[in-house]
Amino acid sequence: MQDQEGMSGRLKSAMREAGRADLSSMFRLAYVSEASDCFGPDDLSEIGRKSAERNAEADITGLLIMDEGKILQVLEGEKNSVESLFAKISGDPRHTGVRQVSGSEQGTRLLSCWSLVSGAGSTAPESLMQEFHAMHARMSAGEGLTDITKEEVELLKVIALFRSVPL
Repeated sequence: MQDQEGMSGRLKSAMREAGRADLSSMFRLAYVSEASDCFGPDDLSEIGRKSAERNAEADITGLLIMDEGKILQVLEGEKNSVESLFAKISGDPRHTGVRQVSGSEQGTRLLSCWSLVSGAGSTAPESLMQEFHAMHARMSAGEGLTDITKEEVELLKVIALFRSVPL
């Protein structure tokens, strides 16, 4: 019986990986928002902890960056799952001005190893944070949806790495 249970776990894991390899159903969504007055000092780490587990179960990958109350999140996964999660996120009172800035089918997952990385109080160089704030301002002011670029996602990944690696 243990062998069958172990096999079942490995099969589920293999199926999850095969689903990630199915590039035809990968959807990427990005949004910007601002932290509300009820956003507490422990909220970001709680969001990161809870979301990482739930996102892994739903095969959603992504990252969230917050700096000086400015929030930018990118989510990737099956379209219905991502849109359902975004609807839930949009209703969270801990942030305001939630604006979807990107949402489209994509050929590749840029965040395949990121269940959710979040952070505030960056140790990233000031020049990277200036780029983040310029990107947030541009996306907040824009109208309609545009695809978030690979370069923009890479910038967010670099910032996230500074936040998750102790210096």
